[in-house]
Amino acid sequence: MTLCKSVKFFGTAALAMMIAAPVLARDGKPPRGSNTPRVTQPHTRTTERQRTENGHTRSDTWTRADGKSATRDAVVTRDREAGTRTREVDYTGPNGKTGSVDSVRTKTDDGFTRSTTITNPQGETATRDLTVSRDKEAGTVSRESNYTTFDGREGSKSDVIQRTEDGFSRDTTRTLPNGETHTRSVDVSCEQDVGKCVRQVEVDQQP
Repeated sequence: MTLCKSVKFFGTAALAMMIAAPVLARDGKPPRGSNTPRVTQPHTRTTERQRTENGHTRSDTWTRADGKSATRDAVVTRDREAGTRTREVDYTGPNGKTGSVDSVRTKTDDGFTRSTTITNPQGETATRDLTVSRDKEAGTVSRESNYTTFDGREGSKSDVIQRTEDGFSRDTTRTLPNGETHTRSVDVSCEQDVGKCVRQVEVDQQP
């Protein structure tokens, strides 16, 4: 089954096309949409999605009023026996520059892992490895990630969410490529009878 769709956007609608996908982390804080071009003129977006035996493909084309276009081609495949989902995305911008984002998500006994590689127009790569685990009895969710930026710097992030009797707590630790360590602790407690929640946040930074 093939689905084709054409949509026209106006004004300040974002051109949802990344020529070079954002660095997985720049000093530990990947900017959301920082590399997403924005337009001040109408453009047309055409999307085609095709089912396959083990996943699907999707092609998006953005055509600006001046006739220049950008494309995004994605291939998603699943291996149910192995518990994996592979996603390969290639981008081409209006200037002809290309980039790609490839990721593999694998189920585990208590969660999943995901490995992502981003390639920018210069051929440089950035990587991110994520592990998510859940302990239903203990009421915890843990996320551990390690990343490498395009220029080879490394960093990591640890995040643990703990369910409590009246809410939850969350402890986050970031180690930045420059060696700094940032910690953030959040505690949320709620009074169900009065419908009120109290949120306490502690932040620390060490050189």
